[in-house]
Amino acid sequence: MNPALSLVIEEPIAGHYYWMIVRPGGWLRLSPTLINSASGPLPSYQAAQEAGRQALAAMQAPVDHPIPSGFGGAWDIMTMPGALV
Repeated sequence: MNPALSLVIEEPIAGHYYWMIVRPGGWLRLSPTLINSASGPLPSYQAAQEAGRQALAAMQAPVDHPIPSGFGGAWDIMTMPGALV
């Protein structure tokens, strides 16, 4: 997860909207760092905002760890070797 990322929407030319995902500058970094951006203009502010939100959500998606298969995999039970009596 990247909590320090921000979504920025800009309109450099009237009617051409671009989204950018940036990491704001901190104490040693005075200017923001560009992480990702739109590949082309979008027709409205809302379209750019939605596309940027989808890209940001994809970057912050939690990583799913595989669940072990077999008995006890769903309950996180460890299998211990034993002797049959």
